[in-house]
Amino acid sequence: MGLFDKALKDVVGKTVQNTVGKNVQNAVGKGIQNAVGKAVEGAVRPAADKLAGKAVETVSGAAEGKLGELKTALGEANTAMAEANAAMGEAQEAAKGVSEEQWNQAFSLFEGMANNMMKDLKVCPACEEPIKGDVKFCPKCGAKLPELTVTQMALCPKCGKQNAVGTDFCTDCGAKLPYREVREEAQRTKDAAILAKWGETLPQFPTWDCGGGHFDLCELEEGRFCFSAWFDGDGDAAQQSVRQYRARLKEAGFQKAGQYPSEEHLYKMSDGICCHADTEHCFEGDSDAPSVYFLLNDEPTGGFHYVKPEPKKKSGGLLGSLFG
Repeated sequence: MGLFDKALKDVVGKTVQNTVGKNVQNAVGKGIQNAVGKAVEGAVRPAADKLAGKAVETVSGAAEGKLGELKTALGEANTAMAEANAAMGEAQEAAKGVSEEQWNQAFSLFEGMANNMMKDLKVCPACEEPIKGDVKFCPKCGAKLPELTVTQMALCPKCGKQNAVGTDFCTDCGAKLPYREVREEAQRTKDAAILAKWGETLPQFPTWDCGGGHFDLCELEEGRFCFSAWFDGDGDAAQQSVRQYRARLKEAGFQKAGQYPSEEHLYKMSDGICCHADTEHCFEGDSDAPSVYFLLNDEPTGGFHYVKPEPKKKSGGLLGSLFG
């Protein structure tokens, strides 16, 4: 679940939670409310009070070595738990008397309240803040808000079906809904910001243009960075993207170097600094989310200019054949 979706669900949840207490009596009838209330008042609450009180007494009693009182407290705590379990059973038994029609009425009521509360609700695509009211910019981060409310973003532009809030594709015709379009555009904006950050932070390395999305670029420690991209379950595309990026590196002058040259470790000297692109450990996490590591001032074993020594030549003559 993305942050956008979570913000949406939190608003709905809070709306229902704040309103259920005022409407549940009419929705499911007084029977279950009275039964549950009686059960709680009769057993759960006294049991909880007793358990809490005995917990305090237990601590002080144990500290003073009153083992007898400790056993008594534990016994009463077990009794309290048994009373609580009995109360829950009573509540469950009372719930059995609620008809299916009453339950349906309750759920319809909750759904209607939630939909009503979301008529003018928007969610900021930048910081995921849920916002009510006719405002154009997010009061939390200042980003421009979408013109459509979350309810309007679930309306199918192709067949006109009003889908559930938070739906990506129309359940009647399969068309992409505005909700999905807004999320994708927000992600493209975030990815563009990551690549702009790359240009400022790692100008020695060619910027990624090998596909994927949901980019991330972080500095693990001084002079060591990690970039990752997501290919949404397509492991083959992820593998291909890494091969493409290695080719980009070579086009930019990166090469195998050191005592143990490898295609997975490419280097380039830039203004006296050895720049190292490590693609050996790309898939140690998820197979559809490659990670490329960039290290500054990091020379390979033997140094960037390492030259393999020439093999020693054997000396001629009899002594050479004997001791060469």
